Amino acid sequence: MNINFESLNDIPKILTLLTSVNEKLEKGTVEKRWLNTRELAEYSGYKFETIQTKIKKGEFTQGVHYFKKGGMLLFDKTEVDNWVMGVKSANNIAYSKKQIEETDENYSDLVEAFRA
Repeated sequence: MNINFESLNDIPKILTLLTSVNEKLEKGTVEKRWLNTRELAEYSGYKFETIQTKIKKGEFTQGVHYFKKGGMLLFDKTEVDNWVMGVKSANNIAYSKKQIEETDENYSDLVEAFRA
């Protein structure tokens, strides 16, 4: 068995990281990725009703910003953060129904132009 003695120098750093993770687990300060609507309201500063309105208007997209599980809405904190900053989804999915409709209209115009 070969031992890489240079790796032994990393043991104090690894111990520090493990201790930090352990403290966070014990304190319950590990950040959640999935938030229900009330937790999202508290996290984002939006009112509960405003979040519901954004869902109805299509600003939050099912399958991107939130998922339905057992009748409950679970919001992906990462995608909501991206939405706040105006960054597209990691999956490069359009964020709103309006964007999807505009894309569909542009596609229809293009198809009509080729048919003419």
